[in-house]
Amino acid sequence: MTAVIRAADSAVGNDATCTALREVAEQLAVATTAVAVVADDLVIADAALAQITADPFAGTSMLVRPARDGDTRVRHHVVNSVGSSFHAVTTPDHVFVGALVIAPKDAEVVGRSITATADALGAGELGAGPHDATQLVAVAIIRSGTLCRAVELVDVPWFRGPADRAAALVEVGACSDERIAQLQANRMDDGFYSTFVVRRLSKPLTRLALRLRMSPNTVTLISFAVGLAAAGAFAMGERWALVIGAVLLQLSLVIDCVDGEVARATRRFSALGAWLDASTDRVKEYLAYAGLAIGAAAVSGVNIWPLAIIMLVLQTTRHMTDYDFSRVQRSREARVTPRPVTDADDADAGGTAGWSVQSAVDLSSRVNRRSGVRWAKRAIHMPIGERWLVISLGAALLGATWALGLLLGLGIVALAYVTAGRVLRTLTWSGPAPADAGLLLARQSDAGPIAALLARGMSTAGWQQFWAAPAAWAVPAALRFIELGIVALLALAFFPSAMVLAFWWMAIIAFHHYDVLYRAIAGVATPRWLVWSGLGWDGRTILILIAAAGGIAVFSGMLLAGVVVWSLLLIVVASIQWLASGQVES
Repeated sequence: MTAVIRAADSAVGNDATCTALREVAEQLAVATTAVAVVADDLVIADAALAQITADPFAGTSMLVRPARDGDTRVRHHVVNSVGSSFHAVTTPDHVFVGALVIAPKDAEVVGRSITATADALGAGELGAGPHDATQLVAVAIIRSGTLCRAVELVDVPWFRGPADRAAALVEVGACSDERIAQLQANRMDDGFYSTFVVRRLSKPLTRLALRLRMSPNTVTLISFAVGLAAAGAFAMGERWALVIGAVLLQLSLVIDCVDGEVARATRRFSALGAWLDASTDRVKEYLAYAGLAIGAAAVSGVNIWPLAIIMLVLQTTRHMTDYDFSRVQRSREARVTPRPVTDADDADAGGTAGWSVQSAVDLSSRVNRRSGVRWAKRAIHMPIGERWLVISLGAALLGATWALGLLLGLGIVALAYVTAGRVLRTLTWSGPAPADAGLLLARQSDAGPIAALLARGMSTAGWQQFWAAPAAWAVPAALRFIELGIVALLALAFFPSAMVLAFWWMAIIAFHHYDVLYRAIAGVATPRWLVWSGLGWDGRTILILIAAAGGIAVFSGMLLAGVVVWSLLLIVVASIQWLASGQVES
């Protein structure tokens, strides 16, 4: 339950503003739940505020709207500068609506910063004003160095200090809670195909799911079942079955959008739901690869397992860079180091927040203002909607071989495009990454006993420096590429008869690496006993190389044994432990 504080507006005078700031700080000092601060003169529907007040995973966040002449700057969905009558903002691109939430874990740090702001205001160090208490709380959050999410307000009416409050209330009330819930169900960062096709198809199903009071998890499981049916149809191999499989795969994608829309519309977020949504998407896609390969072999005798194997390596490696680069980039370019609230400007003194790349950020922003360019860039990235569209159209119109072949070709283009851009962006970074970014990467090392023994020669400080290097975001993906790539190379070049077993070995290991990644994103490390029981990436790689030296019989036997053992350990046991830990997070 979020505690809501209504903060006095600037019209009441600086003394009252100072008192309001101290009241917020006092509330934070004893808070055990999230605390919301809402401007007293803000007129807005409660359902619109629910984006931050009713989301258990929102964390510390502010409600903003895009505006070139605003008072707030947002980078990578994070607020990194807020202005006031005293504080300036360089290159603002949003306006602060007047509502924010402070998470319990940030309450102590933010509370101290708000107290310091109140002291500075009382001493006349913030100018004559007048000052808005909510605005100063927002400044205090950012100046404390606290990570603050930027949550964009859906397209609903809102007013700050309206001249005719009664008329404003009427206009706000005219937008129903149901309409607001439907708008909140949208995602801001979908790809081209998902935005303009899939989301339009999912809306009627979402309305149906809401009327039937279906839970997001139920919808996820339905999407998973439809995805399994699509893979099964692909495995039959006949043209009619490929067409059915293509339709089912698209239906699974549409339903997969519904679960998120239902969760956002009803604010029904859960740890289990986050895990289900993330893990089932990976399983459905890899089963689609396998289904196409099985069907092609059964009907036409064509062996396209090499395409499925290479695609699995490519997609897993690409996904790891997507997740890790975006988070390291956000940590470097969006966060700010703590800075006194008495400084009127917002220039960064420490250099860890990526202000040296401001020109690159501005260039990217100018390019993305052109709608066609922005959507073309998103399509080239080949997100899940575009990938599944290629699979469906390729399978239905051209056959299984073309489906995987086109997917692989476009996937290579996407990987080259995004990697080139990320390398160029990395060259603009200087200094070590913030500690949280390095820790995120280090938790994905998946090092077994052998690698741990070899690493004993490097000090803790040395490892921290390694993971804080500008290009360290590529290390987890490189480790995944090495492990999966070696198995793929052995199967394709030396033991072609073991390709099917190799695919399933790799699919299970890929699932494990996603599990490790999701844990790291949630802020926890995979238990050492689980990593070492799975031998780590190094142990598994050495084991498979030893097996390969023994010939096809030993290599195939090792793959078969691994498929059984890793399925039980790295999927069943790991999933049970992860969900039972209570640490799964959206």
